[in-house]
Amino acid sequence: MKRKMMLAVAVAAGMTAFACSRNKNDTLTIPLQPVTRQTIVVSAEATGVVEPINVIEVKAKSSGQIVAMPVETGSFVKPNDLLVQLDTRDTRNAYAQAKADIDAANVNLAVSKQAKERADQLFKDRIITAVEHEQAQVEYANAYATVLRNRAALDIRLQNLQEATVRAPVAGTVIEKDVALGQVIASGTGSFGGGTTILKMADLTKVRVRALVNETDIGKVKPGQTGTVTVDAFPDRPFVGTVEKIEPQATIQQSVTMFPVLISIDNTSRLLMPGMNGEVSIEVERRDNVLAVPNDAVRSPNEVASVAPLLGLDPDSVRAMLRNQGGGGGGNRVGSTQGGQGGAIDGTPGAASTNAELATTNQKSRGTQGAQGAQGATGGSGATGGQRGGFNLPQVTDAQCAAVTATLAKHPDVQTKIADLRTRMMSGEIDRQAMQGEMQKIYTAVGLDAGVARACNFRQRGAQGASGSAGASGGSGFGGGQSGGGQNGGGQNAFAGGQSAARRGLVFVASDTTNKRKYTPKMVRLGASNFDYSEVISGVKEGDLVAILNVAALQAKQQQDLNNIRGRVAVPGIQRPTTGGAAGGAAGGAGARPGGAAGGQR
Repeated sequence: MKRKMMLAVAVAAGMTAFACSRNKNDTLTIPLQPVTRQTIVVSAEATGVVEPINVIEVKAKSSGQIVAMPVETGSFVKPNDLLVQLDTRDTRNAYAQAKADIDAANVNLAVSKQAKERADQLFKDRIITAVEHEQAQVEYANAYATVLRNRAALDIRLQNLQEATVRAPVAGTVIEKDVALGQVIASGTGSFGGGTTILKMADLTKVRVRALVNETDIGKVKPGQTGTVTVDAFPDRPFVGTVEKIEPQATIQQSVTMFPVLISIDNTSRLLMPGMNGEVSIEVERRDNVLAVPNDAVRSPNEVASVAPLLGLDPDSVRAMLRNQGGGGGGNRVGSTQGGQGGAIDGTPGAASTNAELATTNQKSRGTQGAQGAQGATGGSGATGGQRGGFNLPQVTDAQCAAVTATLAKHPDVQTKIADLRTRMMSGEIDRQAMQGEMQKIYTAVGLDAGVARACNFRQRGAQGASGSAGASGGSGFGGGQSGGGQNGGGQNAFAGGQSAARRGLVFVASDTTNKRKYTPKMVRLGASNFDYSEVISGVKEGDLVAILNVAALQAKQQQDLNNIRGRVAVPGIQRPTTGGAAGGAAGGAGARPGGAAGGQR
């Protein structure tokens, strides 16, 4: 009995040592990726069908039986090529009869003319009476009218004879053949039903794709944009076309509303054929050589409580750091009250006012002028928000703003420099006064007056009609490429020609201190985004290493599952390991698996 007790104690000790050694070594390995420059293409995806642009229905103007038809479906024909030959016996006989009638009428006219001339002479010599002279004139007139009628009839018969031969009106490809050799067809001009359709042809050197775009993406699609079509027949050869138009009538399929978009494609090679199904990708936005961060590294500021433990950070400390950066408390709607940042110079965000109490504090600390800036949180206009903090902006004209826009377009590096200055100010490396001095130098270097540039920026944001939005977000300066964002950081890039609404995100930048990795939360403003990357407008700089949080959440989930297994196989009476609680809860909160926190606390 004593030996069995000693064996049980030894097994329990071994299991405990095994669990402790495994828990000690099972640390999360967080992968890192650098912030690099990328070309971000935002596309609207849809499916479509290839169709010809102009379909011609060919009909015969004459009736009869088809005696020759040298074309088949798929035949390429040139103008005036023979398509159908009808039986011409009836039309030829009618033409011969009409020609005989005209010949007889011409002889009758000649005789009538001679009789009229003799009657004229005899009446002049007073040999015949006036009645006889008038009768000769009437006969001549009737003979002349008969010639005209027979001549018109001959033209009609000749036309009927020629119309028995149907030729191609234009160059194209036969896409449908509706009749066969020996069939009797009706005239397209003389019959009540519009005649018999012989065939349909179209010019397939230029086709179009009718794509059905979801209503959520249709607002981004505009005529003139580039569309790429891939068909199953040629999966490795995309066909590039141009958006021709957007049809206004929606199509509903399985309770989904879609709008037809027509994309014209050059099909000189004639590889695309009507009826082919294709995958359509319409390029709605493009950003070339911009700073980009992987989407797997971006999290919503509301996820601080679940993401911070994955990196060994305290959520409350992360929230405090975000507040210092002007990003709110992480649990609130970031950007919703950014207009209370009063005192923002050149549109650079100050400290976020997340509630009325903090706005009041800003008013007391910054004076009356700061209070005017705090009022931006309640919906002040973008133009008014630009003058916060007692910053007097000059009056500018349309010509001045147009000149500023043209100058900045020639110097795209200005926006990058301004964004870098803003990042340095937000991180505490430089103060606001130093940032203003550097911005003054940057604007002066390109021949711009800093005050005019800022005034044009705020004027542009006010013209966009974003009442409260431009002031609410306290967007970047004129050269920064940002504008107001409203409650969710929305808004467009000022003078950057962008379409994507700016939004805020949370990333963690890694750095090594004494061989120990340290993570710093950064609030970033994001622009255009595709499936892999998002454009970074401000917040981080090129080369920064950001943590890939999706992988961290997955590792936390795996660690939690492993700890659960260890707990189930532990010896009775021995306390189960609890090191997976935090990681399991974090994995569940980060979206790795719902209810992960509960599982990790076993």
